[in-house]
Amino acid sequence: MLRARLLRSDPSVIASTPALLAFAKPRGERLYRVHCSTCHGGRGLGDSGRGIPNLSDNDWLYGTGQVSDIEQVILYGIRSNNPKAWNLAAMPAYGTAQPGAQESKIPQLSPANIRDVVEFLFYSQGRNADTAAAARGRAIFAGVGGCYDCHSLDAKGDSSIGAPNLTDRITLYGDGSRNSLSMSISYGRAGMCPAWFGRLRPAEIRELAVFVYTLSHPERL
Repeated sequence: MLRARLLRSDPSVIASTPALLAFAKPRGERLYRVHCSTCHGGRGLGDSGRGIPNLSDNDWLYGTGQVSDIEQVILYGIRSNNPKAWNLAAMPAYGTAQPGAQESKIPQLSPANIRDVVEFLFYSQGRNADTAAAARGRAIFAGVGGCYDCHSLDAKGDSSIGAPNLTDRITLYGDGSRNSLSMSISYGRAGMCPAWFGRLRPAEIRELAVFVYTLSHPERL
């Protein structure tokens, strides 16, 4: 039976196994329409106004976009209160008096500091930027701001904890403008995704993961 074979298979080989892909994709698509499209949209394009990621661009916040990574997010969610959920990275609100959790001792940044960090991000993305401000922003990013701790010194992020790449012009929140970047730095970000463990059957979760995988890999269809 194909469903049993799907569950027994290594997730990494499903997309390259035509019979399993053909079996799982339409079933996963039906599940997506019912459970996921309300947030991510019918074509998986997301909503940057609400920080809902685009599932079709192959730019992944958590993991590398393999079926197993997607399955992990569907199973346990992001900041879902499930003990196995992804919950390590939360963007501090640097423009407030207490940017992070009380015990974290993350410093507040002034509006000028935040503007400099934004110029550094613009510069890192190859966009027109004030180079003197970008140099100051780089020092803040790699120093007192502690931004490197999640996003790494090269600002390319860390998908093992859900810290986005800040150099690729793909923004989870807003349009990537100076204002939207400033808002994220000033007021913080911490999105969530529900956990479907116990709500969907294991086979359904795998079918859903396969369908989401195909959104960013149309060549597999």
